[in-house]
Amino acid sequence: MKKVIFLLVSILFFSCATNTVYVPGEKVVKTKNVYAEYYKLAEEYYKLENYTKAIEFYKSAMSDKSLHDGAYYKLGRCYAFTKQYGKAAKVFKNILKKDPENSDIRASLAYLYAMNGEYKKSLYIYKNLVVENPDNSEILVNYISVLIYAEDFETAKINLEYLETKFPDAKQLADLKKAYEEAVENSTDKSKKKSEEVKNSIDDTEVEEKTEAAAEEKGV
Repeated sequence: MKKVIFLLVSILFFSCATNTVYVPGEKVVKTKNVYAEYYKLAEEYYKLENYTKAIEFYKSAMSDKSLHDGAYYKLGRCYAFTKQYGKAAKVFKNILKKDPENSDIRASLAYLYAMNGEYKKSLYIYKNLVVENPDNSEILVNYISVLIYAEDFETAKINLEYLETKFPDAKQLADLKKAYEEAVENSTDKSKKKSEEVKNSIDDTEVEEKTEAAAEEKGV
């Protein structure tokens, strides 16, 4: 037995010098350690809010199946923090496929869609979440916010009134009301400006037509 151990040690020392002897499982262990280090580095950059570097290392760590899901989730968050909302939405959409009933992931996806200007997709998710979570004021607040951004003022007003009735102490209530009023006012101003532009355009056209008709009568 000692002779066998001695031979093994001899081979191992020799392999260190020549790099010609393969140790079973060594490559797998080294590879796993590398991916674990990638994940560790990504986490450190994440804590430092250096999300660009964190993205780089989370992507590398994802090659390890045991680290993939955690790294992928954090990758999505990093995309969101760097305002790459389209990429972040794609990540959370894929995560949601594995856990379709997860309200937190659905809410995150709805937020990302809204930030990416995909209001219809966002509102569809938020509307369902509001129904499923009637006691969650934050979801309702986000739903109303997106309604305002999407200029669905009628639905926004209905839900604002509901928010005020059900959650009168909601911190965001006053801000939402102000945002709603400003959005409606801006929309009205835009409509007026557009109407004036159309009217001016019609007036200019009429003047041109009258000028042309007068010229024709004079034989010009």
